[in-house]
Formats: sequence, C-alpha cells, structure tokens
Amino acid sequence: MKKLIIFACFLIAGVSASAQDVLITQEGDVKKVYDVEVGPSTVFYKEADKADAPTLRIKKADVIMIKRKDGTKYDLGNEVSVKTMPTNIQTSTPANVTVSSDSQKRNADLINQINGFNPEYVGDDTDKDAKRLFCILGYGKDSQVVNDELEVECVTGSMYCYDSKKTVKKAVINGVISNDVTIKDYGTPWYTNPCIRLKLKNRSTKTLYIDLGNTFMTRNGVATAYYIPSSTSTSSSNSSGASVNLGAVAGALGVGGALGTLASGIAVGGGNTSGTVNTIYSQRVIAVPPMSVKELDAQMLFLELGKFCDGFNVFEGYAYDWIPSFWFDKNDGDYKNGETHDFAESTSPIKFGFFVSYYDNEACQTERKMSFNLYLRRIIGFGNGTVYKFTGASSLPKKIPEYNKCISFVGMLSMKKRPKMPCFKRGDK
Repeated sequence: MKKLIIFACFLIAGVSASAQDVLITQEGDVKKVYDVEVGPSTVFYKEADKADAPTLRIKKADVIMIKRKDGTKYDLGNEVSVKTMPTNIQTSTPANVTVSSDSQKRNADLINQINGFNPEYVGDDTDKDAKRLFCILGYGKDSQVVNDELEVECVTGSMYCYDSKKTVKKAVINGVISNDVTIKDYGTPWYTNPCIRLKLKNRSTKTLYIDLGNTFMTRNGVATAYYIPSSTSTSSSNSSGASVNLGAVAGALGVGGALGTLASGIAVGGGNTSGTVNTIYSQRVIAVPPMSVKELDAQMLFLELGKFCDGFNVFEGYAYDWIPSFWFDKNDGDYKNGETHDFAESTSPIKFGFFVSYYDNEACQTERKMSFNLYLRRIIGFGNGTVYKFTGASSLPKKIPEYNKCISFVGMLSMKKRPKMPCFKRGDK
C-alpha cells in the first residue's frame, strides 16, 4: 500500500498542466477533478467541468494531497509527508507584495499609534474595588497591517443577536455562531460576546479578491478560517450536495464585474434526485474594488466556553451572553479602580493572530498575504456602574473617556482568597 501511495505521488509529476485539479488518495489513486472544495471532514469535487455535473465527496482523512490547476499544492497531513513528493513538484510561492518606504512608514505609524496610546483613568474612586477590567490589545512584533495594496484596521465591540422578531437568542452553540439569528456588532461599552471586525482598505487601483477559505484568525494558537462551507437547499428529494466553485470566480464576475457581490449564490443540480435542487452557498471569495473598504464578518474573540488561560475563563451569563472573566488572588490585595498593569508580548497570556490571503486577479492566481498579531498589552480596573451586574460596563465612558480609541474588550473581575486553580497574573508591573 505504501509503495502504491508513493508511486501515486510520483505519478502526479506526469500530469500535464490543464484546467483540472489533481486529487491523490490514500489508496494511491490520482484523480483529475474539478472544483475541489475542502470542508472540515469532507473533500468535495466534480469529475466533469459542467454546471450540472454531480458533486462527489470523499473523506478528508482518505486524501493525501490536492494540487490546484494553478500549481498550488495542499498537503492534508494524512500519513504521507511532503518530503516523499518528487522534487519537480513545486508548491507555488505567494508573491511578495512590494512595500514602499511610504507604506513601511504608515505601517510603523499605525502600530505605534495603537501601541503607544494609553487612555487615562479620570475617576475619583480609586479607593474602591474594581468590578471590571478594561483590556487593551497591542500589535505584536513584525505585524504588518499595511502594504502597497492593502491596509487592515481592527475594530472591537460586542455582539448582539436577534431573530426576525427582534428577540434576543442564543449567540453561540457548541463554539459556532448560530445561523438563525442576525449578528450585529457595536462599539458600545457593553462588551458581552466581545468581537473583532477587520476593515480591509484597498489602496491600489486594482480590484483585490479576498479568499476567506485561506484567511484565518488564531486564538492562543488555535486557527479558525473565516470561511466555513455551508449551504441552504430546497428540494423535494434527497441530494448528494455540491461544492462551492472557487474556480467560477471569473465567470461569476463577467465583463465589468459584480463587485462586492461576487458569487453570492450558485445553483447546481444534485445527484440522485428526482426533483430540482436550488442551492445557495456562502461566499468564499469577496471582491474589494479599487480605493474602497470591505468589512469582514465580525468574529468572536473567544470562541469556546471554559478556560482560556490560567485565571481567565469564558462563561455563559445568560442564554445569549458569553462573558470573559478574570480571577485574581485576593492574597495579593484587592484590585482597585484605576489600577493599571502592563504586559510584554512575550509574557501576555492572551494572544490573537490574523492571516489574510488575497489575489489581484479574477482567476485567483498567485496568492498574496498579510499577517499580524495582537496581545494583551494593558489592563485597567474600573467599576461597572449598572444594575446589570453580570454584563454591564456602562461607567467605562465616564471613567476612561478615550476607551474607543483602543483595540480592546471588557472582562469581569473576581477575587479569591484561596484559589483552587492558578490565578491571573496582574502583569509585568
């Protein structure tokens, strides 16, 4: 079997460049396919380049590698190492986007602006115990938020979730934002369900195409893609399903392009069905017109309930509220309003990372990339000032008036005399 797999890996070197993708299975099969889409546990593909061709599926664990028609190679990490591949099969290297001296300066200025801004606590109640922590995030070393084509701005806020009747419903189910509610994020100091939104500014004179399937957010090292394959289907019988056609980007645009609404829906015929199946797919590739701004969907800062790091947990206050909570050791003294502690990037227990993948052409060839990190830079204690003792942070604008100039979130604060678990460290100073 192993010899067969290695033989298949070598066989791919002989596959001529065409408009087809190549899929290599654990059994050693080399399939020439179309419209390959990788889901969490399944790989979808077609065997014919036709809109009505049935979409087939195979377990992700049964696939060794996928090679796109543009030469991009995806190793799925299933048993066979990339080192066993012949040397003449090359992985396409993302283009190095030029970064002029002006862009370098702007990148440094934006990072210094965020990292160097420390809002002042103006309350006169510093003798009282704090109930909340204002948590300021900063950019990590080597972060790039500007190049000659793209600029990224981070906006933090709080998610509110409503159904069609404006009734608040559960925001997160098993770590995934519920699909049956409308998600709105606000920059108000409420800060339940803290979230972050990326604003992508196209600085060039060309349309840029953001690939959400290869754009990631990491939470303490655990990566989550901005795009998760999903669909809504209407049918009178069972269908075999279908995949999102990333290769249809150019066709979906047409002459002149439907900018901003790229591939918002694709209708295909499912296999083994006696009725018509109309399937609307979530959008994987989005277009950002020249000199314009596109906002990505807001992402929860903390995607799971429970322990995030020592002394820091996320719990469910109500059926629709996820609340970050800090646990300090009371033996070190109460945490007072206005009390401030800083962290270095190396000592910060809370970290986030972002990787943005994009192209400068409709065919989505030659990937370009941008990445940056955020870490917990400073914490400031303040009172809640509200009757809603679990969620409120209404005193924040009065106590820290310039709070909205920071990339930040608010957490609850708790003190314990004899903690049964490791407590949160107050900071480097």
